[in-house]
Amino acid sequence: MKSVLYISVAVLLFMACEQTTITNIDNNPVDPISDIPNIELESVSASTVQEFADSLVFSIKYIDGNGDLGSENPDEHSIELVDNRDLSLIFTYHLSPRAPAGTDITVQGTIDIILNNTILLDANNTSETTTFSIR
Repeated sequence: MKSVLYISVAVLLFMACEQTTITNIDNNPVDPISDIPNIELESVSASTVQEFADSLVFSIKYIDGNGDLGSENPDEHSIELVDNRDLSLIFTYHLSPRAPAGTDITVQGTIDIILNNTILLDANNTSETTTFSIR
């Protein structure tokens, strides 16, 4: 008798559970968006640049489930661009808020990070190769 009661309670609990589905504007189901920001390199403006003359533009796609990217404080630099030839070459950038203060909304878009000038680390070189890391 107890086993029938346990099974009945388990079935009722199972039937009472409801799965929430998130849908887009066309009523198609979509995966929930994480509150942890997801960033992805979309493009780099050039693969070859002239020292002291050319800029590099890194286009970064982002999506964040709660919109807490950026800061109103212009002295807070939340983006770092690291020249991997010398890990002490770190360029920092301010990211303005991506959503109004006090809101909890999903945001997505593209950020352009501009490195105005590049240099050769060894003056005896006519060219150098590097990669960059963005944090």
